Amino acid sequence: MSSLATSSRRPARRPALIGLLTLVVAFLSAPASAQTQTNTQATQRAINFLSADVSNWVTANGCAACHRVGATTFGIAAARANGYDMNAVASNGRTNQFNLEFLGQRIKNEQLANGSWIHEGVSFRNEKTSYSTFGLAGYDQNVSTQYSATLVAAANWALSTQEASGRWASDHASFPVDHGSLPTTARIMTGIAQAKQRVDPARAAQYQAALDRSAAYIRANLDNGDTSATGNGMPYTFQVAWAVVGLKAAGPGPGNANLTAIDTLANRLLTRASPGNPGWGDLPNGAANDVATGSAIYALCLAGREPATDPRVRSSIEWLKTRQSPDGSWRTGSATFDIPTTFASLGLSCYGDFSVHVTVVGEARKELAIASPQGQQVTFTFNVKNHGYQADTYTLSTTGGLPGWASSPNPISLFLPAGGDSTVTVTVTAPPGLIPALTSEFTLVAASGGAPGVSGAARVNAYTPPLPPVTGLATVTTIQAPAVNAHITIGTGNVLSARVRDVNNVPVVGPTNQGVVTFYVAGVPVGADADLDGDGLFTFNWVPPTDTWTVTGSQDFRAVYSGVERTAPQVNLLGSTDARTVIIDAFPHDTPSVTIGNPPAYTRETTLDIWGYATPRAPGAVITYAAFTINGSTVIPLTPGNGGLIYTTITLTEGPNIIQLTARDSFGGVTTKQVNLTVDRVPPILTIQSPVSGAALSGLNVTVTSSVQDQTPVRVETQWVATSLLEFGNGTVEHTVPMNYGDQVILVRATDSAFNVTEKLVFIWVDPGSPVVSTNPADNQLFGPLTNNQLTYTVNVQSLSATTVRINGGAPVAVNRGGGAVQTTLTLNPGVNNLSIVTTSETGMTTTTTRRVNYDTQAPVATLLAPTVGSTASGTITLRARITDNFGPVSNIGFSRDMSGIRQGTLQPDGNWTAQLDTTELLDGAHTIDVWMSDGVGNSTVQRFNFFVDN
Repeated sequence: MSSLATSSRRPARRPALIGLLTLVVAFLSAPASAQTQTNTQATQRAINFLSADVSNWVTANGCAACHRVGATTFGIAAARANGYDMNAVASNGRTNQFNLEFLGQRIKNEQLANGSWIHEGVSFRNEKTSYSTFGLAGYDQNVSTQYSATLVAAANWALSTQEASGRWASDHASFPVDHGSLPTTARIMTGIAQAKQRVDPARAAQYQAALDRSAAYIRANLDNGDTSATGNGMPYTFQVAWAVVGLKAAGPGPGNANLTAIDTLANRLLTRASPGNPGWGDLPNGAANDVATGSAIYALCLAGREPATDPRVRSSIEWLKTRQSPDGSWRTGSATFDIPTTFASLGLSCYGDFSVHVTVVGEARKELAIASPQGQQVTFTFNVKNHGYQADTYTLSTTGGLPGWASSPNPISLFLPAGGDSTVTVTVTAPPGLIPALTSEFTLVAASGGAPGVSGAARVNAYTPPLPPVTGLATVTTIQAPAVNAHITIGTGNVLSARVRDVNNVPVVGPTNQGVVTFYVAGVPVGADADLDGDGLFTFNWVPPTDTWTVTGSQDFRAVYSGVERTAPQVNLLGSTDARTVIIDAFPHDTPSVTIGNPPAYTRETTLDIWGYATPRAPGAVITYAAFTINGSTVIPLTPGNGGLIYTTITLTEGPNIIQLTARDSFGGVTTKQVNLTVDRVPPILTIQSPVSGAALSGLNVTVTSSVQDQTPVRVETQWVATSLLEFGNGTVEHTVPMNYGDQVILVRATDSAFNVTEKLVFIWVDPGSPVVSTNPADNQLFGPLTNNQLTYTVNVQSLSATTVRINGGAPVAVNRGGGAVQTTLTLNPGVNNLSIVTTSETGMTTTTTRRVNYDTQAPVATLLAPTVGSTASGTITLRARITDNFGPVSNIGFSRDMSGIRQGTLQPDGNWTAQLDTTELLDGAHTIDVWMSDGVGNSTVQRFNFFVDN
């Protein structure tokens, strides 16, 4: 029992240790593996941990526990379906596949006769059954059908115990693995949904009705905040996640009610914050832990939310990966490590680096006419979505269908970027003369090219009326052949037969309107019979094809009687099922060796010379048939020549083509080899995003960005020196190429895989040099008074490129390539005029030149030193004056008295000017001393000073 285990490594039976361990685990709440790893790498490490950890626990404790084996089996089975390495050897020395088989068998062996499970023979029936059923659902869907009967028995028990509300009540409390009735219900729903594919139509309708009741129960409790261990609430993050799991299992619901509820729950998760990191806690605003975060990520994946478009999803994934321990486990949120590790790996594998989802668009069932003399066709529509982190190419194929039926997808291959999706159609062709109540199932498989083993699938069926009744007389189907655990060998005939009796033990006998028995092996319909010979034995001779049947080992075999509507007074007959295990053995001989000679994957031509070899490998066998099949319809039989050589010329269609070579030998061995070839006559769409044509660039190394759109891989070449390959045909490349000065041409060539070529040219100008600038007049020149204060000013530019010149932020003046002069008129202000001349080339190179222009409109100023102003002088005196100018120098300094008798002034060493004056020449009284001054740019004045003479 899960609640009695206190460690993922050590068996224990003492519940008292749980609290202590929980505290220890909470303390160790940062088991980060900080190294950068992809989702795939993290999930693979988790699987390696889980398969050994749980297998060791089961071996040591002798039981499957309530949750350990079921949850882990589901998680590892889901990872197997997503292409993870099941041959990796885990820490217990066994491969992951071996451990998974061990766990599946353990679940099967512990089932009780009534279809349920209980812990240690006494307790917790609902909880243990819910996890066991959950695990078997994953195993049946993704590993093997050998336990289909076990799963169906569990579903039948569940239907008999479902409450009227639609739930199965939780009967054990252990947070978080067993907490609340809603998770218990969701796990059982997952099992019923898978078992529904293994029963007759009438029983399948009962299963769906139970799922509908459970989905209604979940929807009714979307806002129930009950936190009790057995209640119906979903306040906890893991309960919200389980609700999504259950609703997903139930299907869209009436009026898409389940899809609407899933969307509501996904939005609730995305808005539920955890402080300090992007993970999730058990409750809103609670500290994040690994169980809550892993389960939330898995639920959001089921809800279709994308890391590419939702930052919360992406950041929580990256955060969760940093929490992984070195041994591959996650450790917080639960008392044992397997539960956080299981849900973390489920979430990460669902968001794998390579992942694809396939869904049916519109009707999944389409009706055909009974007894039509011609073949009939119906077309189904699917959506294929790249759910991974990487762009990927998918090969599309179909499986299933009764003998004589055919199906073909269109297209046969598909490229999708991460997050992208596309529509695919499948055309089903039925043979003429269909009998009533016939169902033929087909599955579209999208197989990843980027990660072998990764695929997605969805199932549809075509049927003839009437649909199986849901009310009427019960029937019992009994398989007659093969026996239980009989061996069926691939390539050999095997009689599949069953009898049907009604509840009154009356045999159901053909040949008219008595229904159909369809035989399923490993979940695949392989044949059907309507007892047209009227012997009461529904019989089909099945030969597993040696070239397409790959499933071996123990598998589920079942006979499903359709039931039939009958006209009154007869009573309708309900469908019924019988099942047993058979063992499928590989074909005992080596099948023929088939080789297709190396055709190109892509071509422009619509005809192709194709050749190959078909030779027997089994001793004594000979090739009895060899043929090329083109696109599933055109068959060209050929006779092998020397060494098994066959060759012919085939016609191809534009777009994807499938070429198959099939060889059959005299022992019945068949081998088919296939190559895909695309005829592409459309050149790539090439756009040079930068630089644009006419661009002027300042670097001799130019980065060229080009985008390409094409359906095939494309080689992009720039200027003959740089090459990149766009593997998926679409994308952007950057090449940095050297260029010379001046006018240059860049050539970009895109060549697709069929050698269609597109070339584009871009014309650019390259000049990394900065303009060289000079001016006339030169810097710091002095000018005197000018007419209107205006000065003619010339800026000379030397540049290979065209330039613009701005003076003090004014309007730009253009200069052509090669350089030239810009002449302008400056209006000067008296004093210092500062100029900022910014010259910018067309390539963006800039030269900033600063200049000073001095403009002097002010005459010199004199200060009379002797005699002082207003003083009295006599005799011969020395006139002394200090002459100053705002720019200087001064010239032509003279002295006079009373504005006459001017004499030249003399400059003294102390910078003053002097002259002699004989005052006796003057009458006593008031006179003036006059100083005559001029500066170097023509400003002049006379300044007069008063003094007195007294001789």
